[in-house]
Amino acid sequence: MTGGKRGCLLALDTATMGVAVALFNGAEWAAVGYWRTTDRHTAELIRRCQEVMEGVGLAPEDLVAVAVVSGPGSFTGLRAGIAAAKGLAVALDLPLFGVGTEEAMLVDLPGTLEAVNVVLPAGRGRLAARRYRWAGRWTPEGEPVLAVAESLAATWSPGVWWVGEWTARDHAVLARPPMAAWLVPRDGPSRVMGAARLAWARHQAGERPDPALLRPIYLRTPSVPEA
Repeated sequence: MTGGKRGCLLALDTATMGVAVALFNGAEWAAVGYWRTTDRHTAELIRRCQEVMEGVGLAPEDLVAVAVVSGPGSFTGLRAGIAAAKGLAVALDLPLFGVGTEEAMLVDLPGTLEAVNVVLPAGRGRLAARRYRWAGRWTPEGEPVLAVAESLAATWSPGVWWVGEWTARDHAVLARPPMAAWLVPRDGPSRVMGAARLAWARHQAGERPDPALLRPIYLRTPSVPEA
């Protein structure tokens, strides 16, 4: 995927095993890359960023800002992504924007869905889920809950959409009728593209966050009984 190249924001997403980078200039995508990893975020990320930028003829001086998905998500992944983003922002004297994982997934989700469960892999066979409702914007209800897919499915009622990323095993549970009609996957590059759009708006508004202040958001929540 290619488009305009100059004055781009570089966005990184390492919150889960699906890793993505995007180059965005506010109107077009210069490049978007996505791959799956197995806890090799640190070893792969910078090399992939270089490959994506070189592939569209971009140099570091063509960047105007850096963004990174800041969590919740994988402990290893978030640390790798934020460290890489901070290193780039400091070295190039660029603003660094942290964008929440859920925020990035919801940015272009229509309010007509009304109620959604935002879901992410949480390790050890569990998912992290949090309910959002539309009230002029997507508003969370409470904190994320950690549970296996079977437990989450048991609490579901028609009218609530499942939005996010899940494993193949989780999909086999969530895709059972009638829930299958209520699934909205948000894996692949869609999350990093959402983060890039949100960060670009903040950049255009004149924000210049201090890279040193960015911290990852980890999941520290009580579990619900597992089925």
